[in-house]
Amino acid sequence: ALLPPLGRALARVAAATPAAGTGSYLGTPVVEPLERLLRASWPFTPQRVTVVDGAVDAMSRTLEQLAGFGDRVVVEDPSFPPIFDLCDQLGLERVPVPLDRQGVRPDALEAALRTGAEVVVLQPRAHNPTGVSMTSTRAREIAAVVRRHLAATPGAGLTVVEDDHSGEIASSADVSLGSHLPDRVVHVRSYSKSHGPDLRIAAVGGPAVVLDRVVARRMLGPGWTSRLLQHVLADLLDDGDALAAVAQARRTYYARQRALSTALAAHGVEVQPGDGINLWVPVADEATALVRLAAAGIRVAPGRPFRATTAPDPADGGDAGGSGHVRVTVGALAGGPDEVARVATALALASGA
Repeated sequence: ALLPPLGRALARVAAATPAAGTGSYLGTPVVEPLERLLRASWPFTPQRVTVVDGAVDAMSRTLEQLAGFGDRVVVEDPSFPPIFDLCDQLGLERVPVPLDRQGVRPDALEAALRTGAEVVVLQPRAHNPTGVSMTSTRAREIAAVVRRHLAATPGAGLTVVEDDHSGEIASSADVSLGSHLPDRVVHVRSYSKSHGPDLRIAAVGGPAVVLDRVVARRMLGPGWTSRLLQHVLADLLDDGDALAAVAQARRTYYARQRALSTALAAHGVEVQPGDGINLWVPVADEATALVRLAAAGIRVAPGRPFRATTAPDPADGGDAGGSGHVRVTVGALAGGPDEVARVATALALASGA
């Protein structure tokens, strides 16, 4: 992982923290320096901002406040498996919608909303597993779909939950539907990939009616995310060396994505390069591909768990999620050109190209 060093940030926070600085139950859920930095960098003006213990924690706590047993939730297909697991644990019915190269398809979303779903979960950039990022044009189109639905459905409580899990390592712009629908969007930004998963911090911003309930419910559990760790993150977000380290990580992940997608193309395997740390590679048979790649010492994730339904995969048809894939985490591809060539050759053989 390409993470900024913590030593100096920890030392500065320790020096600035009084001896009794960890002894209070009465502080605010978000320390002031971090909230100020979050609000300054948020893709829209949220009524409330809070922090929780990672992106999945944020998604879980938000969904718990927005949906109840038996409710329908629109999810991307493919998408991150823990999103599906959360829906299943909460007794929610998934309504899958496909992606294209600009994000969720507006026509499919419009049809999905007609099922009565009142929550939409999407990844605005560096989509896991496809790498797709929502464009500004697509955001306007989706916002128009939501507005039409709200106009046609008086009293609808529709909320969009955006999972910006890659956060600061994403190269794409931080496009959010909150720019168009600030009262209908909860935006989650994780700092795990950019600053370290053990900091356990994701920020959540959106309407007060949702965030106040999230904060109140959390007071009956952990209460808050360690304010010491919040101060460490705030220091890192305001430190020139840490900012440079994260920017270098962003460039490195981007270069690794492009290098592997180019090498695969030379073998006849067409993979649309995206953003983030993953590539979604088509294969003729997932089980066979996994065995062949494991024999070559290459670990990938099978595509099936990323699908929102158990039905047979559709033909690709230009959508981001087609039939038979493996997810390759290019963020771990640190061996240089020779390693890229070796992995590309193995993937091409495994794909049946």
